[in-house]
Amino acid sequence: MLTGKKRGMNSTSNYMITIDQQKFQKDVNGYLGKVRSNFLGTEFYIFDSKENPKKAGEAAEVRQSHGVIQYETNVLGSKGPRRMKVLLPMVSKDGEQLIWPDTEVETDTIQGKMALNETEDVMFFFNKPPKWNEQVQAFVLNFNGRVDKASVKNFQLVDQFDDSKIYMQFGRVGKDSFNMDCAFPFSLF
Repeated sequence: MLTGKKRGMNSTSNYMITIDQQKFQKDVNGYLGKVRSNFLGTEFYIFDSKENPKKAGEAAEVRQSHGVIQYETNVLGSKGPRRMKVLLPMVSKDGEQLIWPDTEVETDTIQGKMALNETEDVMFFFNKPPKWNEQVQAFVLNFNGRVDKASVKNFQLVDQFDDSKIYMQFGRVGKDSFNMDCAFPFSLF
């Protein structure tokens, strides 16, 4: 349904997201947007297909942010499970998304909103903490048969109030294959 490709010649990780596996250009109809990391690779920003405000001319539509993914440092290093937080613009029941201009996605603005408790326009999701399984001597999550390979990339996202409802899950099913399931307010993009 979607494909991503790491773009070279960038100072940070930068992935183009498209619906066409053969065409990886910004000016084709299948181009949806991009995911870009900060310098440390601890935060990723999701942008639509419109123009970067630093490069856009007066007539160009400026891109919007569709979310931020923040990875927290793990005290166990690579031996323990990763922890992440996903911040999305608020979406109404009829599917209207609040607009986050590109200029608001930088960490200082998001952290500032959180510090001032100005979070009515932000939805927070966290990865569900895996449980230690003595039999397999590893951290595990129950994917109900949708995932069958262990990977540090496997995750389930829940909201901050209820960890029983999974809004998104992602997990390895083959060498280079993954399953992803999502529920409102998430989309495949």
